Amino acid sequence: MLNARRRRARSRLLWQVVAAAVAVALALAAVFGAVFAGSPSKIPAGVTIAGVSVGGMTPSAAQQLLERRAAALENVPVTFFSGSRRWKVTPHRLGVEADWAAAVDAARRQGEGLGPLRGFQRVRVRVFGADIAPPAQVYEPALEYQLGQIARELDQPNREAAIVLNGLKPVLVEGQAGRKVNRERAAATIVGALASLSRAETPLPVDVERVTVTAEDLEPVLAQTRRALSAPIRLELGKTWWRLRPQRIAELLALPRDGSRKLSIAGRRAEAWFERFGRRVGRPPADAGFRSTSGGRIVITPSSEGIKLDVPATSREILAAVLAPPARRIGDVVVAKHSPALTTEKARALGITRVLASYSTFYSGTADRTKNLQLAVKLLDGTLVAPGGTFSLNEAVGPRTLERGFRPAPVIIGNEYEEGVGGGVSQVATTVFNAAWEAGVKVVERNPHSLYISRYQLGRDATVN
Repeated sequence: MLNARRRRARSRLLWQVVAAAVAVALALAAVFGAVFAGSPSKIPAGVTIAGVSVGGMTPSAAQQLLERRAAALENVPVTFFSGSRRWKVTPHRLGVEADWAAAVDAARRQGEGLGPLRGFQRVRVRVFGADIAPPAQVYEPALEYQLGQIARELDQPNREAAIVLNGLKPVLVEGQAGRKVNRERAAATIVGALASLSRAETPLPVDVERVTVTAEDLEPVLAQTRRALSAPIRLELGKTWWRLRPQRIAELLALPRDGSRKLSIAGRRAEAWFERFGRRVGRPPADAGFRSTSGGRIVITPSSEGIKLDVPATSREILAAVLAPPARRIGDVVVAKHSPALTTEKARALGITRVLASYSTFYSGTADRTKNLQLAVKLLDGTLVAPGGTFSLNEAVGPRTLERGFRPAPVIIGNEYEEGVGGGVSQVATTVFNAAWEAGVKVVERNPHSLYISRYQLGRDATVN
């Protein structure tokens, strides 16, 4: 019983001591905070704005100081750099204006708080410091122009490893990393540096574009290229064959570059060669035609199939041959059937059995006019209008231009004759119109000449423009 009372007494004493210590600590803290609280009308010690110490100053005095220094530096450039390249830019050039009032207000708030709490806040700022960067405005077009100039001088695309030919010798070219200014970060860096009161050289943020294909990656392809150019190959089509020497093979090869890792048969020179070679091994198809007999009956001339070079398949044959060992450097020329647009069966299905009508007019005028007539008729020859279809002479003949072979000749403009390219084509229009008229075909649109032409039947002429 006695021991229990003693323990309770010691416990009460301990709590009393702790309470007293807390009270003393709070009192000391209050005194400490009150001592260092300072005046709320002044900026806390330890605060800097754009690197300038403004601690202990009133906001108005600090703002005046900052504005004076900024005005003195308005035309003093900041040097921005990347590697060995330098660009000098002034705040005035980009219209950069710092908001010093906002910066001073942010500095003042570093020491805000009630009584002792303000003191602790200011002690923290005094010990650890606080640097305020002023918000700034910039003339965006000027900034974009400056960034564009920097990018033109600095940006360099990466270059992937590649294989090139030195004569017939393939050579590996090492890749090279590229660089590109990070425009978003660079804009923030430039504006921030120009809004500050420091003129220290400032690095620009640059992104590195690394190569994805190295010379080591292309070593196997280099060996393939050497083999491809080591000897001729033979191409066969039935009993006919052609020999492609290394010089020709070199023209057909597409070597690895711009990130490619393989050898192929491609490129403009290969396309040109395949076009020439296709004409040698191919045969164009012949459409079915229509021939009239003396009795006005229509006879169908039969169509015939052609053959054409299968370029993708032949390319694969060539690539396999150039990569084969010496005894097996042989490939096939692959061809495919080339069907006509109008087969004999399709021609018969049209039901064309007899001549419905014909019409003719006679040459007249200059040699250039006659040339225009002949060219227009040549362009019309063989035109086929399906049952229910519509024929347009303007669309069939096409534009009358010097580039297409038409010549200047007299044309009717209003009520007068003048020179115009394609003069005389209206005679072809009149001839076709009358043939259609005699056949009883429905005429959707027809326009007469603005002048009477005596060589045509009255009301039976037609003009085009």
